Amino acid sequence: MKKALLNRVVPVILIILMAMTLLSACNAPDQRIATIYTFSPGPQFATNFNSEDPRRQVRCSVVFEVVDEAAIEELTANTFVVRNAVLSVLGELTMPEVTNERDLSDIAQRLVTRVNEDIRSNIDLVVGAYFTDFVLG
Repeated sequence: MKKALLNRVVPVILIILMAMTLLSACNAPDQRIATIYTFSPGPQFATNFNSEDPRRQVRCSVVFEVVDEAAIEELTANTFVVRNAVLSVLGELTMPEVTNERDLSDIAQRLVTRVNEDIRSNIDLVVGAYFTDFVLG
């Protein structure tokens, strides 16, 4: 008797589990996490500040958030342009501009703008810039 009941209950449980799995799969597109594409222009950057004291410098590493895989390929082919854009922005900085977190986000936005301008693509390839380290000397 127990075996007969078990033979009836197990298939019902399996059917319920399969139905729940299918229902959750139908809702999955609404709950997916967007893919984030990133591009690293290479090793750390180091340059002097735009200041009276030539010993003042900034060293940092940056990672760019880009629109898609094609943007990664385009930026990789033009890494020298990206690195030049980063060095140009960093070289224009003054010490007071890098004294707080808000200013760092402004600098990151300048990097995004400059890279997009210098790459000269039909669309903006870079949507964000993030410092992975930032050292003042």
